[in-house]
Amino acid sequence: MRTPSPARIFAFALRRCRSHLVDDDVARNFTGSNITYAYPANVKLSDTITMAAKRTRRAAASLSMVLIGLSCFSSSSSPHAAMVDAADPKRFLGTNNRKFWSLRGGSLIDTATKIDFDDNLGSLALYGVGVRKKGPIKVYSVGMYSDESAKSSTASLPKNKSALTTLRKSLKSSKTTSFLLKMNFKVGAEKMADAIAESVDPRTSDKGAVESLKKLIMDGVSAKGAATPGTILQFDCLSDGSVKVSVDGKAVGSASGLSEPFCDVFLDDNGVSPAFRESVVENCCGVASSSSSATPTATHSSSSHNPIHIIGSLFYHKLKLPKLPYKYNALQPIISEKTLRAHHLKHNAKYIETVNQIVGEGGVSLKHLSMEQIVKSKTLKESNPVLYNNAAQCWNHLFFFRCMTGSGGGGEPKGLLAKTIRRDFGSFDNLRKEMESSSIKAFGSGWTWLGYDKKEKKLVVSTMTGAGNPLIEGIIPILVIDMWEHAYYLDYQDSRKEYINGFFDRLVNWKYAQQNLKHAMGKGIVPETVHHVSHHGLPLVAALFSANLAKKTAVHMLFQQS
Repeated sequence: MRTPSPARIFAFALRRCRSHLVDDDVARNFTGSNITYAYPANVKLSDTITMAAKRTRRAAASLSMVLIGLSCFSSSSSPHAAMVDAADPKRFLGTNNRKFWSLRGGSLIDTATKIDFDDNLGSLALYGVGVRKKGPIKVYSVGMYSDESAKSSTASLPKNKSALTTLRKSLKSSKTTSFLLKMNFKVGAEKMADAIAESVDPRTSDKGAVESLKKLIMDGVSAKGAATPGTILQFDCLSDGSVKVSVDGKAVGSASGLSEPFCDVFLDDNGVSPAFRESVVENCCGVASSSSSATPTATHSSSSHNPIHIIGSLFYHKLKLPKLPYKYNALQPIISEKTLRAHHLKHNAKYIETVNQIVGEGGVSLKHLSMEQIVKSKTLKESNPVLYNNAAQCWNHLFFFRCMTGSGGGGEPKGLLAKTIRRDFGSFDNLRKEMESSSIKAFGSGWTWLGYDKKEKKLVVSTMTGAGNPLIEGIIPILVIDMWEHAYYLDYQDSRKEYINGFFDRLVNWKYAQQNLKHAMGKGIVPETVHHVSHHGLPLVAALFSANLAKKTAVHMLFQQS
């Protein structure tokens, strides 16, 4: 069966919304932006409201489809969403605590507190989240991060609590296992330190270490007065047995010998957060068996904006060479058809072939990873550099090809991107000179990136050798120039400067770069809509729509009858 495009879903849903807002005995007239309703004179106001409510409930269901369409359009304009698996049910439809949709591609939200956890903490992957309650009070939400490799020990296990025993053993070999405690309720420094120390104490005989941990927590929290909502306590359980304590990103100190006991506080049978243990089991177990029930097929569409045609999760299907968003001769005379064909059909295709081969031989530990997870993983870069480099090259090439356009490219950017460039570099000329200088001076092959640093909230330029990608450093790509010789040598030999000038003068796709910046900064109507849907869920958005529209409809009907 052919998969409908987002445009078809969107159009169908809009028609359904409109049809549900009127009945056969209702004439709806459009005059500019005003909507008038004509009802039989004998209809009472109470009946009118009831009728309106029934129709708007049906319309709300269709609105859900509209919002899904918006999500698809937003994701298709985002290079980062393009690397997320659109067919992975865990990433799209969600489990009990997984977002319905996330632009970041799979972060988790604690449903009890609505506190969000990113899917990565540096090179560490998110395992699960859950609330810590004290009676009816939701004190904090906890999220656990560790090496991606530890997940393989539980991937094939059934979803039950006994799997946590296996996971606890696997975590002992991990270099770092981090717990983020995000506060939801105000707690004093002393009470917070006492509470955590009381949980660790029964699990170790080293009482001195427990007192050290208690003092570190108290010192860190006291510096800001109390652990108020929004405060983040981070506990890094290291392979040497110590626990490093940080409060709001500021390191406080380490307590030795408590790494295993601290992990047990959340993972053993008497862990302080049952919801957290359930989340870990849900997200780390039964991954291997889920593949048999999921049989999506990647559609190869000629449209570069169809999110169904995306490089997706390696778990469900092999990577396919994506089509270019323009013809092979569209970039002439800057990049010849011969160069572009060789670049795309030979070099890019080879990277994809290599990734498929490695993943096919790698077993479950590799097949459950998405492309973006591979590119972000420092651990995988060290442990499996061949897979990392080839996967990163697949990502980089798809992004690079979309950074160029055959018509209307080059010149200077406009709008938000232009303002941000002037703010961070002084002028567009300064940015261009910096990217040009960085590219020319770079030794060997690589990529020159313009990225957005979310921590510093500014644009940065970096040249990375080999298959380097700024995502591994937490920087979101905005624009890139391919400085591998196969991208320009047939046309320019060793004249890198001429190639870069042609890129900026005639090829660079500033509209695409601006979309990437808006995505990175969380701006734009569609991203904001999807943000609200991902954080609050479709039922709430649909309910709000239904209630407000029912009210407005009833008022219109009242005036029509009066």
